[in-house]
Amino acid sequence: MARLIFMVLPCLLFTGLAYSQNGSTVSGTVVDKSSSKTVEFATVQLFKLPDSNVVKSMVTDQRGRFILENVASGNYLLRFSFISYDKAEMILEVKSNQPKLNLGIIEISPVSSNLKQVVITFRKSLLNASIDRKIYDVTKDIMSQTGSASDILKNIPSVEVDVDGQVSLRGSGDVLILINGRPSPLMGRTQAEALQQLPANAIERIEVITNPSSRYRPDGTSGIINIVLKKNTRFGLNGTATFNAGNKDRYNGNFSLNYKAGKFNLYSNYSIRKDTRIRLNTIDRTYLDSNGTTTGYFFLDGESRGRPLTQTLTAGSDFLMNDNNTIGLSFTYLDRDMVRKDRQENKYTDPNGVPTLHYDRLRYDPEPEFEKNISAYWEHKFQKEDHELRIEFNASEGQDHEDNHYTNVYHLPVIPPTFDNTVIREGDDQQQLTIDYSNPLSETSKLEAGYTGSFNQQNLDFFVEYFDTAQAIFVKDITKSNQFLYRESIHAFYGLYQHSYGQFSYSAGLRAEQAFVDGNLVTKDSTITNNYFKLYPTLHLAYKTSNGEFQLNYSKRVNRPDADELNPFPEYQDPRNLRAGNPNLRPEMIHSVEFGYKWQAENFSFIPSIYYRYKLDGFTNVLIPIDDSTLLSTMANLSNDQSAGLELIFSAKAGSLLTANLSSNVFYNQIDASELGFADKKSIVSMSANLNTNFSFTKSTLAQLSCNFRSARLTPQGKVYPTFVMNLGLRQELFKKKLSVILTASDLFNTLRQKTVLNTGFLNQTSINRRDGLAVYLGVSYRFGKTLKKSNEENLQFDNNLQ
Repeated sequence: MARLIFMVLPCLLFTGLAYSQNGSTVSGTVVDKSSSKTVEFATVQLFKLPDSNVVKSMVTDQRGRFILENVASGNYLLRFSFISYDKAEMILEVKSNQPKLNLGIIEISPVSSNLKQVVITFRKSLLNASIDRKIYDVTKDIMSQTGSASDILKNIPSVEVDVDGQVSLRGSGDVLILINGRPSPLMGRTQAEALQQLPANAIERIEVITNPSSRYRPDGTSGIINIVLKKNTRFGLNGTATFNAGNKDRYNGNFSLNYKAGKFNLYSNYSIRKDTRIRLNTIDRTYLDSNGTTTGYFFLDGESRGRPLTQTLTAGSDFLMNDNNTIGLSFTYLDRDMVRKDRQENKYTDPNGVPTLHYDRLRYDPEPEFEKNISAYWEHKFQKEDHELRIEFNASEGQDHEDNHYTNVYHLPVIPPTFDNTVIREGDDQQQLTIDYSNPLSETSKLEAGYTGSFNQQNLDFFVEYFDTAQAIFVKDITKSNQFLYRESIHAFYGLYQHSYGQFSYSAGLRAEQAFVDGNLVTKDSTITNNYFKLYPTLHLAYKTSNGEFQLNYSKRVNRPDADELNPFPEYQDPRNLRAGNPNLRPEMIHSVEFGYKWQAENFSFIPSIYYRYKLDGFTNVLIPIDDSTLLSTMANLSNDQSAGLELIFSAKAGSLLTANLSSNVFYNQIDASELGFADKKSIVSMSANLNTNFSFTKSTLAQLSCNFRSARLTPQGKVYPTFVMNLGLRQELFKKKLSVILTASDLFNTLRQKTVLNTGFLNQTSINRRDGLAVYLGVSYRFGKTLKKSNEENLQFDNNLQ
């Protein structure tokens, strides 16, 4: 597969690149007339007059630019078109003494511009997909009014979320998740919980980049997912208020307010979410001896209930000092407070099925958690267009506290209950400084360079105590209590050069990183040090055709173990099923290649992509027996892991009635687990599919249906069975589009569950995790305010450089 990609596909990419240098060059930039934003993949057609024959045709690049090479002298009609935009035309005379003709800015207008904005929103797709990235407009998703970030992520092609909230991209769970382009403390050990509670109505868009260039962080095997929180930039005073109520005592709401006039932009957004969370799990385990003979059985039946309350506040301001300088300051606060109540029935039997131990383990756990983030930036625009310098600094603080109180109630043998407590305090402080410089050297070339300094300090403190019946007091368990300090500093410098020759363009980059990693096992008075220097090259090649674009991309990436994955001290949530990190875990190194084509037509687009990843020292979860009845779950490095896949994304619209996005991802995964004691390589072919459709029954009535399917997956010690889920949403606009009534139902048929099978030399196990099923919400959303006439100044946006 790798040899095929490297040898055959480049030949296809460069076919037809040779051309002569006779004639003139006609260039320009296509922008949206209403927003002044550039329009990517707009179709540009050149017709010869007077016979109207098509002479040349192409689509604009990511910056809305086009270049028509070798245009002979004469008279022409130049036409510009794109989905949901009116056609724009101009008469053009090309003279022989004009080798270069720059038409400057060409404006095209959205269709039905006389209608209100909400009508235009219905006509546009939720998804803007290209070969190497997807941008999902959360504000246009009905589920975003009532759901969480996890619910919305399920609607993005090739992004999958399992029943426990774990996110994967193109079959890999090693994906870098950012908030507003920056790392977040919440995306550590509590990532799944945070995403399940982050209100979707606080999110503006989600960006997915599968093969980023050198200016982006190289972390994450499969790429980057960036969650951008709302920031309104419309002129005037504007706001939105939303409230939703659901079954099983669920509530959530959102209030956003924005004021922009002259050189100032002030914005704020507050979201609150109250949930009822019920999770059910069962385990059926058979213990084996070295000869494969059954030595006993274990059965677990568990239930977890929680009532998390999550609040998110974002506020900030931008100030345009003059035509060349802009400064901004923003603040984000996220608070999650939950009390978890678990019941876990444990039953052990001998090989004949005779019970030997039967007890219930009860858990009462208040879990407060918060994150604070502050960010400041200065952006300078030089006289030349797109010649920019941006400096940004942000700092975040996160605290996660678990106060676990456990009670063991015994049925066999009949003995008094026992008690133990575990207090887990995790502090996570992060700072980041980024300097980005961009200089368009000419109309066809551009240079980018910059520096990123990332600094992370974590403190994992576990305090364990047991109840001493003789003294009738709780006593610290010094064998289980521990503290682990983690420090990571990464200094990165990058350079990126882009150049285009007519229809062909390339981007070559290199990122150099020096990492300093120190772990302090305070309890054992020992340290872990891992300092390393790495180079991460990237290469992106593109060739535009009349209806789309070919791309061939390569990047080297890394997946670094975090503090939780390195901490060797076990966590004793279940004394017979321990969990710990591995201090000897090495970073994964990944070579990623992707080839694709985007075919763009007036009413549909089709994006097939082939990708290949080769991973060295890949991470995996493994089970290790401690004794006859106790298992340890930890991390280990595989010898290597390679996967290849085919991704298909199809988007279409049928007038104003229907828009649909259908995507599928079929991939082959091979694991060499020789370091884990397996003699043979293991492989499997898996797939996932996603369907998201919008039905506009009237100008004010919209329905949305989404389905997600995920086939069986391979693990080094077993496999995960398929999953399927369906969601439905309805929205009715009232009172001249000022008020919306929303009805949503997630997991419509209560099918979301995860079944996992493990087969090793010491046990066979089947586990099933389920959630509480159908969640129904009914809500209202009210928009208020007045939009002022927009000035000529550029709209200020969240920085999405993903540094």
